[in-house]
Amino acid sequence: MLGSRTSPYLQAKLVLLAADHVFAHVPPLVESLLGIRVSTTQVYRRTQAAAQALPAAALDAPCPPVSAGPGPVYGMVDGSMLFTDTGWQEVKVGRIFQHTAPAEQTGPSQYVAQRGAYAAFTQRFERVLPPDAQADQVFVTDGAQWIHHWLKDAYPHATHILDFYHVAEKLAAAAQAADAPPTWLPAQYARLWAGQSPAVEQAVAALPGLPAPLAAQLGHYLRTNRTRLRYDLFRQRGLLCGSGPVEAAHRTLLQVRLKRSGQRWSNGGLDRLVRLRSALKSPQMHLLTDLFKKSTA
Repeated sequence: MLGSRTSPYLQAKLVLLAADHVFAHVPPLVESLLGIRVSTTQVYRRTQAAAQALPAAALDAPCPPVSAGPGPVYGMVDGSMLFTDTGWQEVKVGRIFQHTAPAEQTGPSQYVAQRGAYAAFTQRFERVLPPDAQADQVFVTDGAQWIHHWLKDAYPHATHILDFYHVAEKLAAAAQAADAPPTWLPAQYARLWAGQSPAVEQAVAALPGLPAPLAAQLGHYLRTNRTRLRYDLFRQRGLLCGSGPVEAAHRTLLQVRLKRSGQRWSNGGLDRLVRLRSALKSPQMHLLTDLFKKSTA
């Protein structure tokens, strides 16, 4: 990483800027702020080298400020689509954080992000949030089957919650398809919040005009997720019932830098920037600064 005359201090600043800005936009910023001229190639090479050098073991190590506090520790998982040389690919995103009610305060978050098949992602996630960790673990996820089956097997003692707004979206689609009365949908929402999902199942089955295949599919969805629909119990414990934090992570962690208009990534380039942004958005800034401290030792 020190194969040029660029100082370690400046290299660190180039990498930090490149983590948030398009590579070509960094040289004008550096010249404006520091009065130093650098090239886009320098910015690109330093950033790629730093991202590649981040230690994998440290990236996936449990973070005490995130997962060892007194309150519930949330785990949320979802996928984000990014454009590469081989087309659209999914980057799976995990966010781990504490949240305390009634103050509604979210503590620092640790992120796990991985392109490709879910096996590598789940292994990394379980290193960051060990299933046997002494914490009140809570998972709020959408209806993706692979996520549900993995978390149910890996974290059997955790609290598993189905994102309320995904359920609401499915009920709204059913109400629209059946041209239901205006009062039907709010009534189902109220039943869900009250923990009466079997009554919602009955209402779906009895909804006139709802196509039979859609009624059967929605009924099965509600029936197989009954234990994850006890919003009355979850709310009594002050738990989150929506997966908004991981939805927000799509933008703040990935899209704001990696999904700009016209952008396309090589697989390697994408993987390295995902590693870098995950470290910087987690409480792991020291991993980057340590690289440059060691280089001057």
